[in-house]
Amino acid sequence: MLLEQLIYIAVIVLIGTVILLLRRKAEGSRSGYKLALILLGLLLGLSTIGNSPVFSFDKYFLKSFSVFLLIVLLFELSIRLNSENIKITPKNIKLFFSMLLINIIFLSLFTALILKINFLNGILFALIMSSIEYFLVDQLKEEGDLANPLIIFFGFSIMVFYSLQGLMFDNVLYFLKYLLIGLGTGVIIGILVFKSMKNNYIDQVHELGLVAVAVSTYIITEQLAGSGLFAVMILGVFFGNSYVRKTSSLYSFSPFIFKSLEMLIYLMIGFVVALNFNDGILWKALAIFALYILLRLLIIHYNYKHHSMQNKLLLTFAPKGMIVGVMILVLGVYVTVEDVLIHAMLLVLIYSLIAGICIEYLEHKKLLRLDKLFNILINIRFGRKRDLPNKKRFHTYYK
Repeated sequence: MLLEQLIYIAVIVLIGTVILLLRRKAEGSRSGYKLALILLGLLLGLSTIGNSPVFSFDKYFLKSFSVFLLIVLLFELSIRLNSENIKITPKNIKLFFSMLLINIIFLSLFTALILKINFLNGILFALIMSSIEYFLVDQLKEEGDLANPLIIFFGFSIMVFYSLQGLMFDNVLYFLKYLLIGLGTGVIIGILVFKSMKNNYIDQVHELGLVAVAVSTYIITEQLAGSGLFAVMILGVFFGNSYVRKTSSLYSFSPFIFKSLEMLIYLMIGFVVALNFNDGILWKALAIFALYILLRLLIIHYNYKHHSMQNKLLLTFAPKGMIVGVMILVLGVYVTVEDVLIHAMLLVLIYSLIAGICIEYLEHKKLLRLDKLFNILINIRFGRKRDLPNKKRFHTYYK
């Protein structure tokens, strides 16, 4: 049974690899590639031969595998929390927490009202929407590297605390112990592992070993009644700031591991979520996405006053990605929140990637115009008179 499940995973990775190669061959949109993986995953999840599904995943395997993907992604993101990668400035901190606060106040309330869900789940949604993907906009790198691991940790920590039964004081004490066990386990395992690796250069084999260590850290911490995700995050931060990582110049996992992780997260969504278009969910999710864009635009406009409106829109419409994807995967397979929220999250992710495709297209057109203008200026400086564009064409390029 397990072998069959692993064969399915291998086939899915192979399908994702073909899509990636086609995207690179055609020099296609990165947002379009991610969207294609999600839509293909939804189709694969619905595909059948006769009355039997083509890919039949066991429920318990899906739960374990989704947590595995979450652990690997969190460890990867936590490695980036180092002084060489992130310059902690008042502007970065203000931008992150102002966006987080605005989303929690307005977006969570609006989501809870329009979807008729628990307000806590609205807060969880607002947290997830505060994640920052910067695969299109490098300027958001520091904000994203600071925000993303914290978003994952905060989201699941809130759910754990809310699930506790008993008096508030007892719950607070239990939660503090839960965090302290995670902190201690992450630090101890980090010291033991990285001390044994201090004379080794990190290669792909060592990276696979680090993934195994991260998963083992999570399992051990959970068995000790601690926060496994917190332990993994501490382990990643510990490694990111360690002598071993600095001597190896490792800032993230190799492209093979990272791309495989990305493919699996997007493609596996279709085996957990079956989109339901009842109760106007398409329009409700679109309204939620529109409000998020409006709130983010206001924050960007306030923090980047000297940027042009075009650059502000680029920073605003930076699409969502793996963080939202893995949260959909884990929350969906464990049925932790209402189905309508999972569907809304998936639709918002799709809308965000569609917006990203449009942004990439406009930026590509802008680069083509600049390239043409550059060639015109070169001709003006070095070319012959008959090679120069007429006045009407020059003004067209300049616009």
